Amino acid sequence: MDTLLQVMIRKVSLLKLKDLFLIPNLITISRLIASLYLFLYFSLSDFTTSMLVFLIAMIGISDSIDGIVARRLNQVSKLGTILDPVCDRTVFILLLFWLFEIFPNWFFYGVIIREILILLGSIYVLFNTKTLSVSKYGKFGTVLIFFSICFFVINYTNESVLFVYFGLTSLIFYYFVALEYFYRIIKDE
Repeated sequence: MDTLLQVMIRKVSLLKLKDLFLIPNLITISRLIASLYLFLYFSLSDFTTSMLVFLIAMIGISDSIDGIVARRLNQVSKLGTILDPVCDRTVFILLLFWLFEIFPNWFFYGVIIREILILLGSIYVLFNTKTLSVSKYGKFGTVLIFFSICFFVINYTNESVLFVYFGLTSLIFYYFVALEYFYRIIKDE
């Protein structure tokens, strides 16, 4: 049985440096850098509610742009298949911490725990040379969570129970999707 280090070295050796300069990978890296800049140098009070909702929506939409561009330009690469989900998760988790004060604790910790579980599952999939395609439920769950985040931004000043119920329903569905991935991993063994 290979050690973790041996598996990592083997995986990294399959990556090509030139793939870093493919348009989809440049989009992915740019999104990460722009998000880091935003989260490090700005606070929530620097934005109006509508501007904050717009920024969050753009972060959510940009989550899929790199994949669409990769498929359209036929520039899918090994690097991109690793870089994209890592950057997506990193940007998403940074966004959650940046917006921490607007979320109810159950939502914040619920999403963070789910993300940790997905990270562990992703590591398992990566090191067992499995591939696991994104499900239509996964994409829909992510959209629901981004809507919930936007609603919590709006709800920060308005106490709407509807937005809280929407967030709870989205979080439950988000866990359902995680269980679906877990089932697919187990089924393939």
